[in-house]
Amino acid sequence: MSPIANDPRLPWDQRQRLRFAEALLIWRGAVSVGDIRDTFDVSTGKAERDLARYRRLAPDNLVADRLTGLFHPSDTFVPCLLRGSAGEYLQVLAHRDTPQDLPLAMASSGDVAAEMLEAPGREFDVRVLARLNTAIRERRWLAIDYQSMTHPEPRRLKIAPHVLAHAGRWHARAWSATHESYRDFLLSRICGLPELLEPCTRSADGDWDWQHFVPIRIGAHPDLTPAQKRVVEQDYGMLHGQREARVRVALAPYYLRMLGIGRDDRRRSPQEQQIVLLNSDDLDALNRLS
Repeated sequence: MSPIANDPRLPWDQRQRLRFAEALLIWRGAVSVGDIRDTFDVSTGKAERDLARYRRLAPDNLVADRLTGLFHPSDTFVPCLLRGSAGEYLQVLAHRDTPQDLPLAMASSGDVAAEMLEAPGREFDVRVLARLNTAIRERRWLAIDYQSMTHPEPRRLKIAPHVLAHAGRWHARAWSATHESYRDFLLSRICGLPELLEPCTRSADGDWDWQHFVPIRIGAHPDLTPAQKRVVEQDYGMLHGQREARVRVALAPYYLRMLGIGRDDRRRSPQEQQIVLLNSDDLDALNRLS
């Protein structure tokens, strides 16, 4: 994001109006003086001064249409107050009912229909989260009743959590005295309320899988046609035919699951498996491929 986004010389109220204007430029392809005036209930003169200020901040971003009074983004448009990404728009849609960013929520509330499907949330008692946070902050042992899929009934475990992680579901990364190893524990599978115990000396320092990172490289399925490969590479923002992310070893299985990739990618049809894992040997060596 441009340094302009945090320029203290830009008054807060004007910054909000300009962010709204830039959001319209990105998402709708046009903004007018009336959009700012009517949305924020300001005078026409103030809205005109807002757009004049924006043109000074980013002189190459706007093209004026004098017949309609609209301003359009230029071919060289570069956001200076927003990220300008599809993910930004998705976040606004996800929180439209309780907007966290009011100017962006107002900019997304036009006539364009947009619908989101979200996976069901894995609910758990929020007091479990509070106990885990306390145990992490105060470096204390925690006794939990945990229902795994390898045992028919919950088991009492003694753990020393050091971090929380969210990868579609909430996990606690912790040393398990019962297993004598670092493990992941799903918060939604903790039964009842954890019990805070005595202080412990276990920390994240000894968790090799948490402290170290592994590259995960993806590419288009080799059996796609050249045209299909190009669109898949564009879809995933690949450069020179691949995209790489550095992920904590402990979180690598969840990342692979989110992308739907793994050991058998190339055995599936390219129409079913459009992207493949390029460095499966790296993950296999760390025992992170299912």
